[in-house]
Amino acid sequence: MNATAPARSIFRPAALNAHGCGDRPGRPLGAVSGWTRLAELVLLAVFVSATIFAATAEIGEYAQGIATVRREGRVLVTSAVSGTVQQIEVRSGQRVATGAVLVRLDDASERAELERAEQAYTRQLLELLRAPQRDSEGKRQRLASFDAAVELARAKLRGRTIVAPESGVVSDVRVRRGQPVVLGDALVSLEQDDARTVVVGLFPGHYRPLLSAADTQVYLELEGFSDSRSEVVVRSVADEVIGPAEAMRYLGRDRQGSVELRGPIVVVETELRSDSFAANDTHYRIFDGMQGTLEAKLRSVTLLETLLETLVPGDPSHSTSKAP
Repeated sequence: MNATAPARSIFRPAALNAHGCGDRPGRPLGAVSGWTRLAELVLLAVFVSATIFAATAEIGEYAQGIATVRREGRVLVTSAVSGTVQQIEVRSGQRVATGAVLVRLDDASERAELERAEQAYTRQLLELLRAPQRDSEGKRQRLASFDAAVELARAKLRGRTIVAPESGVVSDVRVRRGQPVVLGDALVSLEQDDARTVVVGLFPGHYRPLLSAADTQVYLELEGFSDSRSEVVVRSVADEVIGPAEAMRYLGRDRQGSVELRGPIVVVETELRSDSFAANDTHYRIFDGMQGTLEAKLRSVTLLETLLETLVPGDPSHSTSKAP
């Protein structure tokens, strides 16, 4: 390198000339002050709106439970004996009076037993009448025993005929001709005139502290009708948390196997506003035994409270109880 060569500047001559012309600062970004102020106002408006929205918008916490429709005022007529259905005397929708015959079971053996008992009673009575003075006391005792046997045979025969315990409308016939039944099997269900439709909700037991009959909003969605969501009226919330077996006993024997329950359960009873529901712009009747989902609104918190709980989890002033 030549030591006498002049030092070269790293700046361009044009840049040096511009720098030497006056002391007015340049505008390297070409920013316009009017647009800057407008952007600041827009950002401020967005921030204020977001704050107001976060402070007023509510987020609901919900609990879901299994729902089972039940007709309150429904009488389930069961069989008191074992046998085979011989004749069904009623049909669904038919009104019956107290004592009306509903179902007849096979009774051939009971009729034969009654006939034998009546024949034995008749023979003993004739024997007493032919010789009233001969061993009259013993004959009268035997006659009384035969009379008791006749009454027992008649009671057995009557037990083969299932009658209505009270008046009502036949809502369902659970058996068919030729079907064998055992003690306790459901045969016919009757509905009283003042029957109402209730929905029994089975919620996980850990939701009990957050459920209240007075303040809890509950919504029903029936299975198979995704657009049937409607609000129901909470009638009662059980005070105790029970197990699955006790919950099934509460639903009734005819619900065995219809739902699968696990863990602690709290029972919530709700009442429908009508006996029908709307889905797909069509009204349908609600039937006993239908199932669905009950959704209970536990509490409402604002979006701002939720954000504060997330940012400051240890602050007790913002802590709330959340359902798992």
